[in-house]
Amino acid sequence: MIEGNVPPLAIASKVRAPDTLAAIRRHPYHIVAWHIADRWAFDQPERLANLDAQGEILVLIRLLEQQQLEHEALLDSVEERRAGMSPTEILLQRGIELRL
Repeated sequence: MIEGNVPPLAIASKVRAPDTLAAIRRHPYHIVAWHIADRWAFDQPERLANLDAQGEILVLIRLLEQQQLEHEALLDSVEERRAGMSPTEILLQRGIELRL
């Protein structure tokens, strides 16, 4: 679990290639994708490296799919947020897989 004020992509920058990070910083990716990239780099660095070895495009496609899932779920969770649930709790409650 990543907690505190870690700047976006700080963890991913230790695992990811600069070209991949540059791609993740551009549209259509946004803050949700940056948090996902950090989570994957923290929780599963070996698996992320294996996927990257198969091709950067596979990482980018998978990240975009995950961004869409999580972003839609969080946009649709106003009541849960008001009740004090964290984004992680909301995603898990909705059955969204957080691992790569």
